[in-house]
Amino acid sequence: MMDWKPRVRAGLRWESLPLTAEEGFLLSRMDGMTSVQGLQQVTGLSQGQLRAMLAKLSATGAIEPAPVATALEPTSAPAIVNGTAVARRAPVTVEVMPDGASDALAGLHDDQELIEAVLASLNLDDSLEGDPTDEGDAVLDDDDEPGHSIVAATSVHDDRGDAAPVGEGAEADAVAADDSDVLAAEAEDSAVDVEEGNYRKLFETRLHPLPPEEREALARTAIGSTAMALCFDPVPQVIARLMENSEVGFPHARLIARYHRTPQGLDAIFKRSEFPRDTQVQRYLLSNPMLSEPQLKRVLQPKPLVQVYKWALSRELPETNRIKVRQLLRSKWGVSDGEERANLVWSTEGRCLQYLVGLQLDSKATTLLCQRSIHSVMMIQSLARFTATPPPLLAHLARQPVVKRQPNLKTMIMQHPNCPSELKRKKP
Repeated sequence: MMDWKPRVRAGLRWESLPLTAEEGFLLSRMDGMTSVQGLQQVTGLSQGQLRAMLAKLSATGAIEPAPVATALEPTSAPAIVNGTAVARRAPVTVEVMPDGASDALAGLHDDQELIEAVLASLNLDDSLEGDPTDEGDAVLDDDDEPGHSIVAATSVHDDRGDAAPVGEGAEADAVAADDSDVLAAEAEDSAVDVEEGNYRKLFETRLHPLPPEEREALARTAIGSTAMALCFDPVPQVIARLMENSEVGFPHARLIARYHRTPQGLDAIFKRSEFPRDTQVQRYLLSNPMLSEPQLKRVLQPKPLVQVYKWALSRELPETNRIKVRQLLRSKWGVSDGEERANLVWSTEGRCLQYLVGLQLDSKATTLLCQRSIHSVMMIQSLARFTATPPPLLAHLARQPVVKRQPNLKTMIMQHPNCPSELKRKKP
């Protein structure tokens, strides 16, 4: 059973099936190459819950049925059938058989013969069915006839010969299954952590073939992996309807900001005020080449000059967006106060001035810079090359010890067009 690799039935439109969120998530993880054991690790479901979901999906025709060879699997402990020790097998789906059928199994050691014998015995009377538990083991009610034998043994013998109960995990599985709210939350958390490529694959294979009108209607109520997959839809109307869905959150907005390629679709993100304030959403929006200039201003306008300057240099942004950010930097410089201007020049060691050619340093920014001792050669060179550096700031630079030790820096200051005349008349 654990080696079986479930596969979704070809051509299935599984969004129309009556599935729960956990079952839909499990179905989205089936690629025909992941075994049941791998699915258990990916989904975090218990063995009993996973078997129950696989049984339901198989019954509804959502997945291809399991091969017969996987119905029985050997285990480490021997099972006792009518007093004879045979190889322990994984429980089958129907465990009760008529009297005398289990006697035919004694002495069979070949796996194929055992499977054929079990299948033949089950055909003797279709009215006899076991009551499978979460672990697949059969149990008998009090009024069951004593003449029937249980193939899937309810006890196994350990090395000391004592009987040990089988299916001790069934009780824990039943308790976990009752807490449906906790299970749904865990499944949702697992879905958020799934790779983005799987959601894209789900959209391309399951949702993209649908007409745009049907996808637009589905976006209003989609949940789970379906809603995540719709974030890759290239139609802006679908994205707009998806943003109206109350189940849509920050993970959906991040996918749209990163992969959607129309300004109209990106504009839907700004209709929810909480989304543009998210750091990851802002990062993906600024990296999107289809971000319009008004949208870029809505993201960066509230930020200080230092952060805008960092985005103007970021290699995450395409060149077209970096040009827009530099233009925004110049416009914000004109409306910022002197303290913010001085902080930008100081924190960047004057490197920002190359993007501010033609703009001015106000008196307050000049005063704040003149109150500090400047030891950075880069900052002195940047201010000496900036054509709008005011005379008081040039005089302050000339008095710095690092300038007095390096004549080339003093020469740069003297050649500045705003250099004070009294500074030029001073003898070295």
